[in-house]
Amino acid sequence: MKKKILCFTVAVLCILAVGSLGMTRVHAEVGVTDDTIKFGSFQDMSGPGAYLGKQCTSALAVWKDWVNDDLGGIHGRKVDFVVEDNKYDPVLTKTAFTKLVNQHQVFAIISVYGSTPCTAILEDIKREKIPVFPTAATTQNMFDPPNRYLFWYACSDEDNGIMMLDYIIKDMKVKKPKIGVCYIDDEWGKSALKGVEIGCKKYGLKYAAAAFKRTSKNLNPQAMKLKAKGVTHCFYAGYAPVYAALLQEANKIGWKPLFFGDYVTVDPRSFMAGELTHGQYHFFNLGMRHERVPGWINMEKLFTKKLGEEAAKEPLSWRLMPLLWTPLLFLTQALNDCGQDLTREKLITALENIKDFDTGGLGKIQYAPGIRKGTHEYRVLQCDFSKKDFFPVTGWRQPSIVWGSKERPAQK
Repeated sequence: MKKKILCFTVAVLCILAVGSLGMTRVHAEVGVTDDTIKFGSFQDMSGPGAYLGKQCTSALAVWKDWVNDDLGGIHGRKVDFVVEDNKYDPVLTKTAFTKLVNQHQVFAIISVYGSTPCTAILEDIKREKIPVFPTAATTQNMFDPPNRYLFWYACSDEDNGIMMLDYIIKDMKVKKPKIGVCYIDDEWGKSALKGVEIGCKKYGLKYAAAAFKRTSKNLNPQAMKLKAKGVTHCFYAGYAPVYAALLQEANKIGWKPLFFGDYVTVDPRSFMAGELTHGQYHFFNLGMRHERVPGWINMEKLFTKKLGEEAAKEPLSWRLMPLLWTPLLFLTQALNDCGQDLTREKLITALENIKDFDTGGLGKIQYAPGIRKGTHEYRVLQCDFSKKDFFPVTGWRQPSIVWGSKERPAQK
């Protein structure tokens, strides 16, 4: 009888133990084990922005080595990541997102880019309640209204469209500018169009607009249209090689406006247009390499260690790196702030509560409860073709109109 009772007791204890382990697995956070944290990313690895996708992947590789080797992991856990190719296509982005969430079962999705791809998965992010970190995605809907699980960090084309008007009227003191906007015909470009529209409305000006398809390489029709409208100051939103093509077409037809390129044109590919780039203006929310701030110097060391001296000499590998690296620095601190018991919800709380984060001059970044717009201040740069570089002509500033449901007040 005693033997039966003992066997029964052991059986019950085994069932309880197994059940307890099962409960532990059920309640363990997705993508987190005792030893690892698995992250995911979708990138354009073979489409029109493949050069950016490869830079993002390089930045993730450097971050992985830095966290695992130099920092010893996150509370003893090593970080790893998996990448899905979305070709900058919104439909393929939804497929990539589904694979990362369901097949790869990642903890969070990081270092993704593209306004059109990111817009395609906004509702999916809310449904899955998975933290997502876009870098280069310019549209207002990335952060307005705020999505609890999406932490945006880039240069807003809505803000920059307004800032262009501010700079032309207040800094350059142009009395009657003829405003134009040439933009890629998707969510990215439409955000630039919206900013110009808002700025022109404030200053009582009209504007002319010319859109181009994502696959366009010849911008002669757009240049002809804007020239016919008498445009003297033109905002451009799109990839740098196409920007260079626009400058060349403008020169061919004798149209000589001042151009204001969005942050993606702060790229050596713009120099494909040669001396036509000289004196043109650009918007940027990042520190410049030539400024030699501590954050840049440290980033160079890490990237050179991982990618080699030759990669460090290549300007295409560096221009936008702070855009990719700064959010990873912020994420690393938040992960550490969560402690050993890492969950997605704890990560969100940690991200919201980091104060006065020091990037070493790479660029300002800050979130708060109800605020998912990581950057609010920008500088106007001017291109110096002789030095093949871009130099600030203003300090950090905000647009004169800050619009949206949950935004900080604009500077006076």
